[in-house]
Amino acid sequence: MQSGLVIVGKYRLNQLLGTGGMAEVWSATNVFTEREFAVKFLSPEVAKTPEHAARFLKEAKVSARVNHPNIIDILDVGQTDDGKLFLVMELLSGVPLEVAMRRQTPPMTIPELVFVMTEVASALAAAHRAGVVHRDLKPSNIYLHRDHKSHAAVPKLLDFGVSKFLEDGGPNVALTMAGTVLGSPLYMSPEQARGDSNLDGRTDVFAFGAILFEALTGQRPFDAANFNALIVKIATTPPKDIDVIAPEVPDALRDVVKRCLEPQRDHRLATFEAVAERLVAILPDLEKDPRPLPPPQTILSTDDPDATNALPIVRPGDRPLSVPPPPAAGTPHFSAWPTPTPHLSYTTSPASFAPPASAPAAHMRSIYAGGAAAAAAIVVLLVLLVTALRREPTVITVAGPAQITSASAPAPSVSSDPAVPTVAVDTLPVASKSTIPLEKGKGRLFISAGPSWCTVTVDGVSKGPTPLPALDLAPGTHQLRCDAPSKKSKTVSVVIQEAATANYKFSID
Repeated sequence: MQSGLVIVGKYRLNQLLGTGGMAEVWSATNVFTEREFAVKFLSPEVAKTPEHAARFLKEAKVSARVNHPNIIDILDVGQTDDGKLFLVMELLSGVPLEVAMRRQTPPMTIPELVFVMTEVASALAAAHRAGVVHRDLKPSNIYLHRDHKSHAAVPKLLDFGVSKFLEDGGPNVALTMAGTVLGSPLYMSPEQARGDSNLDGRTDVFAFGAILFEALTGQRPFDAANFNALIVKIATTPPKDIDVIAPEVPDALRDVVKRCLEPQRDHRLATFEAVAERLVAILPDLEKDPRPLPPPQTILSTDDPDATNALPIVRPGDRPLSVPPPPAAGTPHFSAWPTPTPHLSYTTSPASFAPPASAPAAHMRSIYAGGAAAAAAIVVLLVLLVTALRREPTVITVAGPAQITSASAPAPSVSSDPAVPTVAVDTLPVASKSTIPLEKGKGRLFISAGPSWCTVTVDGVSKGPTPLPALDLAPGTHQLRCDAPSKKSKTVSVVIQEAATANYKFSID
């Protein structure tokens, strides 16, 4: 796959967004409607196994069956001329819950978490009513998506690839291989860890409780030295006691967590309607004392080698996110981005649960304080909308290797430093039309990095972590600096030409 390629005559690939053990995801534009999507391709090697191909395509079947606003919408399924299976889905921008509940400035609060999880419960309730059990619920499969029309942050449930249709009855032979356990062990239910074939919706209730436990305590409910030991521990021992670990969490919320994490599924809350009702009932009291989530004591698990998520996972520290509470009489909802009004309106859906009318009015909490910080608020968004322009290619020459410096070196403030080498930028393929017009007298630059990520500064101004949205720059020489998590940095100069669209990728060790 390559940028500019048009598949099945209508989807033009723009930029590779991410890869996983089973698939790779591209942003794409429908050449007829100019609407942008995400296209996920199943790896050719993985596709050779019928079980994996069935697992991949099952996502589309689940999306069509459930059709819920908090579940990612899969719009098309197809096969390329060379035989690659693909799904076309809505293009999301934002961060996964795993990042939001760990890396925010200011930290996410308990009521904000409960708002998010109430909508997740709504989505899972709808899935269960449609006869679908997710079986792989985890924070990285809950994506906080910025809706570009309402400017609301909407939780989206991802990755139903290992889900089970309840009417199948008995073991799901097509998708459960002998001797294996499907799902993420960190949030797995005891019956799932034991390999039971008669799983029902209560296995998702357990995983839901495990996510709440981790967010509220900073720990996971089970610890073990390795995968096998963890599976055995989940299958044979009770989870940690939230009453002991986090007695400061309100009693009613701790009770919900404990009811979800009951080892015997007959003792758990039976449905997500019941879970959501309890969460909504305690929201008013939580709002009176909006405590922040504790700092995490566990590492991020987003580098999942078997990830099939609809969009790439954001690396640690990519962007801060703040999720303010919703308005008084609305369905639990939230916004992670500034809007012109202090309240967020929300249109209820049949599967949503409205909080009590007595819930206090909630005002949006500012993501950044002060004028300088407000100017940086744009880095909150993980904007993955990428298009190319109808322009002739421009060739730019290379002038030496990139310079590696200490990460503590000051960021450059000018773009003409003779000590910084000038490097080539790759011109992007010509496209029929761009949905993001290029400002007159400017050139466009896309900046990425690999295999790791980095925070980019352009001419001394921080632009945030890679991958960046399009930067429209004045023609001439510009200095780019890339600060990597490895504590090293790379500084280069690039030459931007008017009306040219180009790409530069930092090579990060």
